[in-house]
Amino acid sequence: MTKKFSVGKVFSQIFLVFWLLLCLFPLYWLFCFSLKDTQEIFSGNLIGLPTQWLFSNYASAWGSANISLFLLNSVIDTLATLLITSLLGFMSAYGLLRMRWKGQKLVMTYIMMGMMIPMHAALYPLTETLLPLMGTYWALIIPYAAFNIPITILILSGFISNIPYEMEEAACIDGSGIYRTAFTIILPMMIPAISTAAIFVFLQVWNELLLATVFTTGKVRTLTVGIQQMSGQYQTDYGSMGAALVIATLPTLVLYSCMSGQVQKSLIAGAVKG
Repeated sequence: MTKKFSVGKVFSQIFLVFWLLLCLFPLYWLFCFSLKDTQEIFSGNLIGLPTQWLFSNYASAWGSANISLFLLNSVIDTLATLLITSLLGFMSAYGLLRMRWKGQKLVMTYIMMGMMIPMHAALYPLTETLLPLMGTYWALIIPYAAFNIPITILILSGFISNIPYEMEEAACIDGSGIYRTAFTIILPMMIPAISTAAIFVFLQVWNELLLATVFTTGKVRTLTVGIQQMSGQYQTDYGSMGAALVIATLPTLVLYSCMSGQVQKSLIAGAVKG
């Protein structure tokens, strides 16, 4: 059986291939950039392959520029923020949507209003509040978690509202308490939604620069601050900076590659059957 030729399908495939190449080009450019020296970069070879593959740029960025320490700090801040926002976001979403209590809608509205306040707009009050924590991991973890809890609740609320109440009623009849029901029955079904929220929070925290610049000093500086400091006043090693940018980009690519399946599952939350 021969397939019918479709001009529209051919053009759509060509467009998708073109779009794929367009999306991959920044990654190609960044990788080539990280393997060149400053002289080659400014000599006009911005797009082409490097004439000499300088993998020593990665060794220089990892060791001399102390990127390894900054990477560890970013991992600690990000993982702590993800853990706090996921746990508190799930518990808040469950309490706001599955329980009935006075002022429920008012509290939900109040929390959602937190999404209207940019993180950087609260820089001055945060500075006054977090002054005793300056130079510690908590100086970033606390504001990161606080400003990302509303978006986490919003994502989880859309998912949890599609879970039928009959499942919790059956658990209650079997003698299950509220905490056991939430963490052993509802939580496993919300893993796709939590993964989706985690990706949003990860991108916000991993790439954040302003708060990290203000609230971190010395050995607790994050990766974004470390890369910024690689730019000198009179001289900059752009090859090593490109290598540091590649190192900073890899965790994002790996995270999305591992969790993209969970994100797709979260888009079909309505498939939960009672």
